[in-house]
Amino acid sequence: MIVSSGYRKYGFDVSGGAELKKEHMSFWMDLPERTDPRGVCLELAEEVQEVEQGFFELLPTISELRILGKECRIWMDDATEELFHKNDVLIRGEFGSCAEKFAKEQGLRFLHLDTLLARSGDYFEYGVMTIELCFYSDGSCFIHQDEKCQGSSAGSSGGGETDVSLPKDFYLTMSAKEVAEMCWCTNKIISNGILAGLMAKARAKKGFLIDYRKSAKKEDKE
Repeated sequence: MIVSSGYRKYGFDVSGGAELKKEHMSFWMDLPERTDPRGVCLELAEEVQEVEQGFFELLPTISELRILGKECRIWMDDATEELFHKNDVLIRGEFGSCAEKFAKEQGLRFLHLDTLLARSGDYFEYGVMTIELCFYSDGSCFIHQDEKCQGSSAGSSGGGETDVSLPKDFYLTMSAKEVAEMCWCTNKIISNGILAGLMAKARAKKGFLIDYRKSAKKEDKE
């Protein structure tokens, strides 16, 4: 199991094994990243299927948990539940996944993962274009577009990186085709149906950010 410094986030990426144990944090125990006051994000790769009980007590400032796999068992105890609610931890995953189920069971917020909409090109020739639907913690979205090529700046051929802002309710007020027309790789985004499917699910769920804290409070009152 490998616990590495997080990519484009404050926190850690976990990969290379099925079960995450407390001993896997040994390298980081005396380093400031483990208790970053800005909040720690932990991302579990698809192959991670289980997290040992008590593990999250090693991350006292955890603020976000990303679960990329379809199945992952998070062993909870009273201390971990208290920590997650105290820190108002945001759970991220795909709709209908174990991540959403976990958020619902624990009465936490759930936000869909950033999603690859299309990739096109050849890195060794004219470059590769990658289009992603990305989310801020409040549920609002933007399109991130990135073009990389070998041996030269993508910007010199009109590429590079750029973001396209979207209305927060774009999944209600726009069609997938209208969104795709704002992006590179328009035809590929339309033809693969990923964006259209995700927007349909968001309409059914009433958004990409679901606050299961409310349903938990309602059940407590009842």
